Amino acid sequence: MSKKHYLSNEDISILCSELASVVSSGLTITDGILVILQDGEDKNKAALLEKILRSIETGSSITRAFDKTEVFPNYFIKMLEVGESTGRIDTVLASLAEYYAGIDEISTSIKSAIAYPSVLLIIVFAVIILLSVYVLPIFSDVFAQLGLTLPDSAQWIMSVGGVISDVAILIIGILAFVIILGVVLYNFVRPFRKAVLRAVSHTKTAKTLYAARFSAALSMTLSSGMDIDESLDMCENLLENEYMREKLNLCRKEMADGKPFVDALDNTGMFSAVNMRMINIAFSTGTLDKTMATIAENAEKKVSAVMQTSVARFEPTMVIIMAVAVGFILLSVMIPLMSVMTVIG
Repeated sequence: MSKKHYLSNEDISILCSELASVVSSGLTITDGILVILQDGEDKNKAALLEKILRSIETGSSITRAFDKTEVFPNYFIKMLEVGESTGRIDTVLASLAEYYAGIDEISTSIKSAIAYPSVLLIIVFAVIILLSVYVLPIFSDVFAQLGLTLPDSAQWIMSVGGVISDVAILIIGILAFVIILGVVLYNFVRPFRKAVLRAVSHTKTAKTLYAARFSAALSMTLSSGMDIDESLDMCENLLENEYMREKLNLCRKEMADGKPFVDALDNTGMFSAVNMRMINIAFSTGTLDKTMATIAENAEKKVSAVMQTSVARFEPTMVIIMAVAVGFILLSVMIPLMSVMTVIG
């Protein structure tokens, strides 16, 4: 079965925000879609909304109309169904907008944290290879004309660069194969994906990220009118990570054994002592949805800060490595050459 292509988190967030805005103003969902269609700048979004509108006008429910497009994730459809059945579709849409905006922000931070150092690393190696393959041979010719030979260090660097240059295509091919194989295994081989996620889930940043997603999901479900048991059931469907599902199952098991929600959640170890005090107070005062939203926002900021700090530490390290490597290559050639020029002078 082919893999469905869903809308991006950013696109879903924007669409939910627009729909929530028009519906909360008193318009029906169909009138709201018509208002958005008047903008008409994004042809793809217009075509999608027209398809949804036609489905609703021909008798489909709002949830079914969105589901038939096959571009929205399952948890979006499930939450929309909750909103439609409880008459709080505007609240659910607003919560979905915030939820997907948060997920998109975290995803963007992770991609930036990975992409920038990767590009910098490629540049460092490219500069070193360029010097060893193209620049050093020029100096070698100059030394040969003077009846000299390159220093051993420069000759070694040049020989290594030559080998790398000769097998560059093979290296690139192997790297591409490994990357493609990893992507295929991750997407289509469940045991491999579980192993990767389990390995990643033990890092502190990953645990903070999962806590942020759970907090956002719980806030969204509670604000839509669900009780705590229904919210936890829905969160299990919303969160597709094995680590989080294990924590949720533990929480629900302890609740089934008679423990209060706050105590059961505390025993999962998902949240810090400070957050648990906030959750305890919020649960007692009936403001758990707002508190979970605050915890999610703080956790998202923490993850973004960690990513930015990692990049900030990696950048000067790469610059230093490149400067040392380039300096070593040039000095190993220039010092002997300057000595010769001094003698000639």
